[in-house]
Amino acid sequence: MKLVTDRGWSWTPAQWEMLLALGPGFGAFDETGLLGTTLVTPYPEVQAVSGVLVGSWAGRRGIAGALISHVLDTGPSVLYATAMGEPLYERLGFHSVGRALAYHGEIAGAAAGVTRPATSGDLPAVVELDRAASGFTREAFWAHVFGPSSLYTTYIADDGFVCTRRTDETLVIGPLVAPNVTAACGIIADVAADAGPSRVDVSDPEVASFLSSKGYEVRGGCALMVHGVDDVGGDRTRYFAPASLALG
Repeated sequence: MKLVTDRGWSWTPAQWEMLLALGPGFGAFDETGLLGTTLVTPYPEVQAVSGVLVGSWAGRRGIAGALISHVLDTGPSVLYATAMGEPLYERLGFHSVGRALAYHGEIAGAAAGVTRPATSGDLPAVVELDRAASGFTREAFWAHVFGPSSLYTTYIADDGFVCTRRTDETLVIGPLVAPNVTAACGIIADVAADAGPSRVDVSDPEVASFLSSKGYEVRGGCALMVHGVDDVGGDRTRYFAPASLALG
């Protein structure tokens, strides 16, 4: 958390704990303590790399590159890169396959009722819908989501689902799987209605246009990058928001 504060990240201890429960984390150390981190969330198809964080006092020493190179030995990788980090990842052999923009805003009014809260009986269907759309088989993640200490709340819709979680006062929406753009926009409006400030990371231009029409503004974005594979898998025409920028 000292590194988080130093770099102005919004990650909470609960987020770190979840990611460390889902996969290994690696640190760079010297006699003063922890200098930098990286995290890996393994899926059978690919590993999601995240938490690449180096203290400002330890910059320009090649620490981030060394940490990432260490985890690349274990297989194909995917990550979301900020504009600052993208050149480093390109030098390490990553290439961009997409981009997600962070839309922030609010939706007033009552929910339309196109979603319902998920139950434990929905878990198998959600895992399969997620695998088909995202290309990731991630039972451990979904076991956490449906577990008692989950950061996420899951809602079911026709041929799709969405999860939400709170980061400070913001409702973060994703993952979002829907059969088409119209359904995706309806799901977003349903869970965001009267929920206060919300954020959705989207790459689909029609969903982006819908959010803009509701007054949402872009506040940053990240490149979706892969290493060791040509592209991400799944039917990305149905995958409208990631589980998080850390989890893909």
